[in-house]
Amino acid sequence: MALRFSSWWMVLLVLALSACGSLPTGVQRPPSRSLQASPDDSPLARTAAAQLPPGAQSGFRLLPLGGYALEARLTLIRKATRTLDVQYYIMENDASGRAVFRALEEAAGRGVRVRLLLDDINSTGAEPLIEALSGVPNLEIRLFNPFCCARSSLAGRVVTSLGDLPRLDHRMHNKLLIADGALAIVGGRNIADDYFTRSAIANFVDLDAVAAGRVVPQLGVIFDRYWNSEESFPASYFSPPVSPASREATLRQLLPADATQIAIDLPEKDILDQVPVGKELDNGRLTLVPGLAYAVADQPSKRLEDREEIENSSLMTGAVSQMLGARNELVVASPYLVPGKRGIAVLRSLQQKGVQVTLVTNSLPASDSTLVYFGYARYRPAILKAGVDLYELSAVAPRENKTIFGGSSKGRLHAKLVVIDKEVVLLGSLNLDPRSARKNTEVGVAVESPALAEQALRIVEAMKSEAYRVRPAPDGAAGTLAWVSPDADDDDPVQGGEPGISPLNTLQRLLLQPLVPEDYL
Repeated sequence: MALRFSSWWMVLLVLALSACGSLPTGVQRPPSRSLQASPDDSPLARTAAAQLPPGAQSGFRLLPLGGYALEARLTLIRKATRTLDVQYYIMENDASGRAVFRALEEAAGRGVRVRLLLDDINSTGAEPLIEALSGVPNLEIRLFNPFCCARSSLAGRVVTSLGDLPRLDHRMHNKLLIADGALAIVGGRNIADDYFTRSAIANFVDLDAVAAGRVVPQLGVIFDRYWNSEESFPASYFSPPVSPASREATLRQLLPADATQIAIDLPEKDILDQVPVGKELDNGRLTLVPGLAYAVADQPSKRLEDREEIENSSLMTGAVSQMLGARNELVVASPYLVPGKRGIAVLRSLQQKGVQVTLVTNSLPASDSTLVYFGYARYRPAILKAGVDLYELSAVAPRENKTIFGGSSKGRLHAKLVVIDKEVVLLGSLNLDPRSARKNTEVGVAVESPALAEQALRIVEAMKSEAYRVRPAPDGAAGTLAWVSPDADDDDPVQGGEPGISPLNTLQRLLLQPLVPEDYL
């Protein structure tokens, strides 16, 4: 029986492989370029130029609060008069996603040139929207590294792409929005309810920044590189032909006129004593922190590079190099933290230099990726041995910092932030794990600004106030750990070991942790 069962599986596999489709050839990708800021015909450009501090090359306004982050995106889209360049790894077909989709459609209707570039791995739910919007004048959608066939379901996509899985394992993880070539939003958030504290179940603790000044055209060049890449395919190539009337009817059903009128949680001020971006821009103002900045990104063809090329040129390599340059202090927030042997060597090198390192990441109950957590947990003793102050965000601790965490829902860290010597801030889409290092493309900004670093550290302190500090157990037993509540003494660890871990979690770790393929985390 076993042989017959295996034979049937082999037959099914051969049939599936033979049914694999292929991407269209001879694809027409009319090249286009980002537009430079023009104060003459863009109120956003006028405000950005006027509000940039004197002598500053670039300016930044951090967005630690989810509601503020969604409001900022909708405001920039609503106020754009010339061009919108939008690039995301995830753009869900939920209330937040539909609000942004509808706002982009309305902008195109005003004559704004809209270029929307989405990674294709998570586009299944939004496929009907993408198909309907593909025929809207002034709005062009491209899909990065797309699946070829059976696009209405993820299972169908995978089954018809079995022979192409190595290609499809590489994704565009970038998150970027540029309005009128004048203001940009860069950081860790995708477009979905749980990135904007709109979920009643679990929300991501994340961080973006509004950027102005010289760094914005740099981000525009990066967007162009991806937009014009052979990895990006016009969405229209995957859309069935329909009449304009049918497309319009579908659009109105999927994106009603009130799609942008969603309730957004907007406290009067955030943790940095800032009011919402829209409130400032409505009055022709925007508070910006000055800094010397440059934008960085992987090449869109990263998947075609060999391992040595990636090790020498990736965004991760540059970030690690900057972290190694720390003289006194390094503070890192990363939701997916799998340092590997190379990362542990970096931490030991910093320890030998006397640099104090603080890492904030997710606990298992707070993580949205059990496998990545297991990959991290195997390095936890080595991290502590390197003298690191290690914190794990608690999903069960009282939510006192509602300015960051929002309501009473479960909190999950998703911010990607590095602060070096209280002077330099690295912010973007980069996770400190093998997938970001070798497989996915990433984008971010490096900012030299003590004032911005001070704000970023305030945000990290708020994260730590909702996190357990991990340290070696007081009894000194090798490999045993203790978790200390933020309001407890170091000698008062949580009873019962790792907080929030069930017997099932323990069994999963014992069974899966040795088997996790680290390169795929």
